[in-house]
Amino acid sequence: MTTVLLDLTSLDTPSRNRGHGRYVRELALGLAELPPSERGKLEFRALTHLSLAGAYRVTDDIAGFEGTPGQPSPGPKEHYHWAYARRFGLARALRKIGAAAVHLADPNASPLLMSLTQCKKIVTCHDVIPARYPAIYFDIRDGGPRLGLAIERRRYRSADLVIAISDATEQDARTILGVRPERMVRVYNGVDVDRWQTQPSLDEESVLRRHGLSKQPFALYVGGPDWHKNVDGMLAGLATARSRAPEVHLAWAGKLNPAQSEHVNGLVTKHGVKGAVSFLGFVPDDELSVLYRCACAHVLVSWCEGFGLTVVEAMAAGCPVLTTSGGSLEEVAGDAAVKVDPADPEQIGAALVRLFRDSELRLQLAGRGRRRAPRFSRAVQARAMVRAYSGLLNA
Repeated sequence: MTTVLLDLTSLDTPSRNRGHGRYVRELALGLAELPPSERGKLEFRALTHLSLAGAYRVTDDIAGFEGTPGQPSPGPKEHYHWAYARRFGLARALRKIGAAAVHLADPNASPLLMSLTQCKKIVTCHDVIPARYPAIYFDIRDGGPRLGLAIERRRYRSADLVIAISDATEQDARTILGVRPERMVRVYNGVDVDRWQTQPSLDEESVLRRHGLSKQPFALYVGGPDWHKNVDGMLAGLATARSRAPEVHLAWAGKLNPAQSEHVNGLVTKHGVKGAVSFLGFVPDDELSVLYRCACAHVLVSWCEGFGLTVVEAMAAGCPVLTTSGGSLEEVAGDAAVKVDPADPEQIGAALVRLFRDSELRLQLAGRGRRRAPRFSRAVQARAMVRAYSGLLNA
């Protein structure tokens, strides 16, 4: 058997409940659920703890680690320790573990001295957003735009295999980062589609009442206020929609820190939509499933995304999707969405009005979404990942 080591240590950082953490966890679960006949000659182990000096813990139970118990909310301190442990401790640990390959599903904090090991390095490229917009995303802590871009290029060019999570991301990695095509494979993100398709056990009216949404139709946004999410454009579109249909309302699911709240409230005031947005804070998945089912639409009109995880969640739950035309979002949503130019608030607003008032359109999109979502299941991802691992190790 040939061992592939999954680095799950990022589950002890603030990434645990966010995009990278969800990706790492779903990948581990998907691989664990594969029957032995589909794993071929591969066996999977998980790296759960790593120190700066290279001390480590490894388990064969790759599905059992969700983060260290007793550390419910890792903060910046934990991220700092994780990053330096990976950079300076991982190569030492790998020399003792003896794995044929290590998969860094969270690509940050590139390990040093990997050339001293016999271990192949696999890195997931979730997006190329910082490299596409270096002046926005690389500040002085990253070395500024020029050094930050150089670090990004090194991160992926030094990998033996890069896993791109969409065709759009693969193309960006080639053109912007200069990753060679033969070192890259596209494997779509895996989502627990069955869970989102299953009717929630929670009482629908109770969940809506808890979030102040029981007496009005609403569109749902799930995420943060990062620049690439185009929150400014989304709120401008909301203002346009309300000038034609005053019933249009937006529910925002996602925890905001004080600085983010101040920024978003400034945009709300700028666009005159105060009272038209409900800020729900962090919403657990079981409640989020109810909100997807009750929303007139899930809105994600980003400038750029690597994949669009919430689009798949919404499709699986039967929620109509309003998203960006082109790029990975159109690639993932296919015919199960209304697609708009993210730079055009008029288009966004008109689409919102249409989705609020056209029940037949909502039914059509919901049906298409439910049929489309299974192609992004974690079982599909796991099988594709086994092919990618085997292709690298058998080359």
